[in-house]
Amino acid sequence: MFHVEQSASKNDRFSQILLEGATQLGLVLSEPVAAQCLRYFQEVQAWNQKTNLTAITDEQEIAVKHFLDSLACSQALAQPGQARLLDVGSGAGFPGIPLKLMFPELDVTLLEPSQKKTAFLRHIIGTLELARTVVIPRRIQELSREPDYQAGFTHIITRAVNVGELFPYFLPLLDTSGIIILCRVKPLEKDFPLGTLQIKLEIAYTLPMGYGARVLTLLERKASG
Repeated sequence: MFHVEQSASKNDRFSQILLEGATQLGLVLSEPVAAQCLRYFQEVQAWNQKTNLTAITDEQEIAVKHFLDSLACSQALAQPGQARLLDVGSGAGFPGIPLKLMFPELDVTLLEPSQKKTAFLRHIIGTLELARTVVIPRRIQELSREPDYQAGFTHIITRAVNVGELFPYFLPLLDTSGIIILCRVKPLEKDFPLGTLQIKLEIAYTLPMGYGARVLTLLERKASG
């Protein structure tokens, strides 16, 4: 376990960025959720000194690109109390853990093959006392073959770039009426190979403080017949 030391001014700045940015995105963060996000940020910063959790080290950039961008994904969860979310390639827990902080009732599975990152994920789950949140240290190609997880998730979310290659592994894990959420910087190309999937909805938004445009692309299975 790493010891966390942060100056009061640094903590205040992160919290200010987070709260102001959430307001700009139309999100409402309660005081307890903001406090948990701050603790999470502190742990990311501390562990990142020893373990390569994220290449982003600037606190404003972390607040916007990791925390606020993750929280913005809440727009894709219509009924989080009934959702079972699989975060593929979770890394340091984004977007899965911020979404869990925003929706405590959400079931979250963090899929991350890196042992160092899964050690951090287990640590932060314990530190923040997150119930119904588990870490699986595997690749999606392995998980998709496991019987216990077949059709086990109502939502699969990923920030992966070459996501088209992963669709065949997502589908066995997705509930029949489930949704795949792609976190992107632009809308999906018209000629993007979707196979048995189709676009259900695309949600565009702009990150605060000039960090650019983002799009959530929601995919669903095509109707059979």
